Amino acid sequence: MPLLPKWFLLITYIFTFVQVSAVSLTYLQPTNIVLEKRFSDTKKDEFSIRNVVRRLISRSLSVIIATTLPAMLPFFGDIMALFGAFGCIPLDFIFPMVFYNVTFKPSRKSIIFWVNTIIAFVSTVLSLAGAVASVRQIVLDANTYSLFVNM
Repeated sequence: MPLLPKWFLLITYIFTFVQVSAVSLTYLQPTNIVLEKRFSDTKKDEFSIRNVVRRLISRSLSVIIATTLPAMLPFFGDIMALFGAFGCIPLDFIFPMVFYNVTFKPSRKSIIFWVNTIIAFVSTVLSLAGAVASVRQIVLDANTYSLFVNM
C-alpha cells in the first residue's frame, strides 16, 4: 500500500510539470531568441506560418535538449549546487551587501554596516563550503557514472 494517496501524487506531478515548463520558458528565452533570429524569415510577418512553425520547432528542440542533458547526468544536482555556490549566493547575498556599503558608505558604527558585513562574510564562507562540497560530490558521483542512471 502506497504511503501517499494517488491524488496527492498526481497533483505533485502536475505541479512539477508546470514548474519545469515555466523554468524552461524563462531560462531558455535567450537561447530561443538567438535560434529564432537565426531560423526565422525577417521578410515575413512574425506570425506567418513559416515563422511560427520554425519557432515551434526551435523552441521544442531547445526544451528537449535542455531536458535530455540533465537526465543524462546522474550528478546534475551536484553541478547545479556548484553553479549556485559560485553564481547565486554571491549575486544574492554577497555583492548587494558589499555594493551597499561601498555606494552609500554607512558609518562603521552603524548597525546596517555591520549587518551587511556579517551577511557578506557568512555568505562567502557558506559559498566556499558549498563549492567544496559540490566538487567532492561530483568526483564521488563521477566514479560510478553511467548515462541515464535514474531512468
